[in-house]
Amino acid sequence: MQRRFALLLFLATAACAPQAPAPTLPGALEPASGPRGDATVPIGHEMAAFFRNPQPNRPADAARAIAELEWLADSLPRNPRWQNASSVGLNLLQESRWEARTALGIPRSASGQAVISGLSAAAQAIEANDRAALARALPRRVFPIGPQEMVRRLSAPPTVRDAVSAYESIASDPNQGMVH
Repeated sequence: MQRRFALLLFLATAACAPQAPAPTLPGALEPASGPRGDATVPIGHEMAAFFRNPQPNRPADAARAIAELEWLADSLPRNPRWQNASSVGLNLLQESRWEARTALGIPRSASGQAVISGLSAAAQAIEANDRAALARALPRRVFPIGPQEMVRRLSAPPTVRDAVSAYESIASDPNQGMVH
């Protein structure tokens, strides 16, 4: 009985704990337009398009797509408009996030915002061929494998099996009214 009470007390306390703020979308990832200012649909389309047919030797595109995946996985469950989206899709999105992080050597404990911002800045640095900016974009506390290894892994983009299925499940949810 005491264990059950302790567990219920822990769960109630955890539910009341403040959450970290929802992640912001770096300007480099921000779409030109979206329905009612919601970036979810265009970001989802871009992310899914990349993972449908990932191209090798395009590390900036891979970094951008994984940052978009991270943003979707972190922001959708916090966004009141999307909280009732397909639970299957939301769960697949989380699994895809962890799969991408594992492939890139990013710890699970890293903040979503740090991963989003780092990969977005890395994409810009890669496109500009700016090694110093790349090193600044990928601090070792968040990206322990270092910039050169990160670019190598992004150049052979990780297979994230369920990223497209996750987005399609959420996008096809009749309760969300998403337009394709």
